[in-house]
Amino acid sequence: MSEASGKLALSAVLEGVGAQLSSSMQNLRQLEEVCLKACVGETATQLQDFDRITQVLGQLAQCCEQLSHESGVREVQVQCSIVDRLTLSEVRQRLQRGAIQVSPKAGEMEFF
Repeated sequence: MSEASGKLALSAVLEGVGAQLSSSMQNLRQLEEVCLKACVGETATQLQDFDRITQVLGQLAQCCEQLSHESGVREVQVQCSIVDRLTLSEVRQRLQRGAIQVSPKAGEMEFF
């Protein structure tokens, strides 16, 4: 990031988005496993949307990863405000460089 200009490399943003999509895809797979164990018989067929959503997340993650390596993208700088909406858990995860992400339970507050 260029502190003086308040800009980020677009390739870094795309890489981060791709990584977050991949992480979300893993979370979705875990949720699908839990739902499949909880549902029996015909109701399990209603969970087929998990496959479609997982496929879309995977395609988006791959697209972001490939775009981040395009030569025309490497020189592009974007405003830092693009990533202003990162959650504290995402910031913490980035600071810890790959540590396990802990999400707060419903009704709990998350502190940095």
